[in-house]
Amino acid sequence: VLNMWDTYQARLEAFGTTRREHALNHMQAYISNKIVDSLSCHTVLINGIRQTVSILNKREDMSIKKICALPGEHLKHGGLVDFANSKWLITEIDANDEVYSSGVMQRCNYLLKWLNKKGEIIEKWCIVEDGTKYLIGEKAEDMMSIGDARIAITICKDQDTIELGRGKRFLIDDINTEAPLAYQITKPNKLFNIYNNVGVFRFILNEVNMTDDDNVELRIADYFNWKPDKSLDNSHKDKNSTLN
Repeated sequence: VLNMWDTYQARLEAFGTTRREHALNHMQAYISNKIVDSLSCHTVLINGIRQTVSILNKREDMSIKKICALPGEHLKHGGLVDFANSKWLITEIDANDEVYSSGVMQRCNYLLKWLNKKGEIIEKWCIVEDGTKYLIGEKAEDMMSIGDARIAITICKDQDTIELGRGKRFLIDDINTEAPLAYQITKPNKLFNIYNNVGVFRFILNEVNMTDDDNVELRIADYFNWKPDKSLDNSHKDKNSTLN
């Protein structure tokens, strides 16, 4: 009899010991069972890891979609999603993830390239948008003499992008353009959408002149004048120095 009562009690508590826990667990179980049969259900790669999610056309802009994880799973803020033959950046995450994790992902339109401090070529998918709306409040004399072309870049925060800052140059244009435009970071907003030390950066860039050091073929600015960072090179230290 005791074993039968224990079994009965275990079944009662399977969905929680309180009404709230029961409602939460019941809802999560219902969503997990129903979502796999939904047309919005897709198996995608997020930062290279396969995950089953629900993707919804939430907004009028078809380049922006809502993404939802299965209950018990999580989404990476700033994660890169492989979906519909495109790369999508998770730009927002809903903090209320008690039932399931959800967020907003936006379609990437450019593969940004640059050299890091070690001289390695870094490639990151990002979102390039018109940045002229950020001209508000600037004086005319502060504008570049070559024009007011300005763009905004949204990119994930990671060990590579954390090194980017004011003055960094890039070549950004259509891949088939023979003479791409050069841009320079003028406003690095590294608190744009960062929570719990993860998320995305927003960089504002102004158009600048091309130089002979830019590699047009590789689409990498300042490619031919790269020099190693002294902080990474110990060869400059005094050979006579000794360790105590």
